[in-house]
Amino acid sequence: MADPYTPTPPPVPGHRHRPGTSFAAVNGAAFALHLLLACSAPGLLATRVAGETTLGLPVLLLQVLLLLWTAVRYDR
Repeated sequence: MADPYTPTPPPVPGHRHRPGTSFAAVNGAAFALHLLLACSAPGLLATRVAGETTLGLPVLLLQVLLLLWTAVRYDR
């Protein structure tokens, strides 16, 4: 059984893990998709889904949830 206080070995040279890259890539892609939809098909996001709620609101809420989920993952 290994000693629980044994220090971890140093990272392998040449391998740099940058967690911010995946955070920026995922949220940047979601933002780009939302912007592309808003610019190329404005009528699509204006489609009513329930009462006065348009499709743009749930799409925006999904984007916010994605941002929060990736922020929690990034913070760990």
